[in-house]
Amino acid sequence: MGVVMTKTKSRWLLFAIGIGALATSVACGNASGSLSPTGPSGSSTNGAVITGHVRGVSTAITADSFAPLAVSMLHVTISGTNISSTVDGSGQFRLTGVPPGTVTLQFSGPGVSASITLSGVTAGEQITIDVTLNGTSARLDSENRHKNGGREIEGHITAVDTSARTITVGGSVIAVPTTARIHRGGTTMTFANLTVGVDVEVETMMNGTTLTATDVSIEDDDDDDDRDGLTEVSGLVAGLTGQCPTITFMVRDRTVTTGANTKFENGCDKIKNNVRVEAKGALAPNGALLASSVELDD
Repeated sequence: MGVVMTKTKSRWLLFAIGIGALATSVACGNASGSLSPTGPSGSSTNGAVITGHVRGVSTAITADSFAPLAVSMLHVTISGTNISSTVDGSGQFRLTGVPPGTVTLQFSGPGVSASITLSGVTAGEQITIDVTLNGTSARLDSENRHKNGGREIEGHITAVDTSARTITVGGSVIAVPTTARIHRGGTTMTFANLTVGVDVEVETMMNGTTLTATDVSIEDDDDDDDRDGLTEVSGLVAGLTGQCPTITFMVRDRTVTTGANTKFENGCDKIKNNVRVEAKGALAPNGALLASSVELDD
């Protein structure tokens, strides 16, 4: 009887050892990643986080409106990595573990293949961007950066309140006190130079519940302001839509629109994608250039 009990106990002991070995094997497999999904290539808990909002142009636009794009069919990827995100129905996306340095965001989907580049990305940084897509072109409308309590906002000024000394950039209302430094490069400027359509880079801090500027840098994006108050932009045409004389296209990051009153020095039919042009006109509230004249740039 004692022998039978010993054999039974031995069998149970061997069974328990086998179960323990199997559990150890499974645990080791999970630790090595062989039995679990792999994370994005290049992702890191110390990387930056980029969140954004996408809007699109699928038809010709006016100076005041953009035609909607089916953004829910879009994907955004950090080039050279497996870091990607789908764009939801409201145009939002989120990328985590973005490596530091210069990164390129590639947008793809039905009728869309475009990219933007962000430089100076640092670990632990939180970046919020607004992007307008138009086929193969992408425009960065605003860029907000937040790290260690500070926040940097970059984009077009879309509204100015001179009495309250505030500007609106990328949806953020920013107070500009008299103590804030306003400059273009090394040249000191004033609040009067902060007008709708001007590109700025603003360093801010929270003063209670008010977003307050400490430094406002007026960006030189190769747009020239004439003495008559008009703006001139030059570069290659991209994302051309519409029919003459009412056409819309991109020059670098600037939307250019034309109409019946636009003077085409070389003829409207000469304006094509990848042709270099000079466009001159007034800036609309949304930052688009309402062209009074367009000519080929040799």
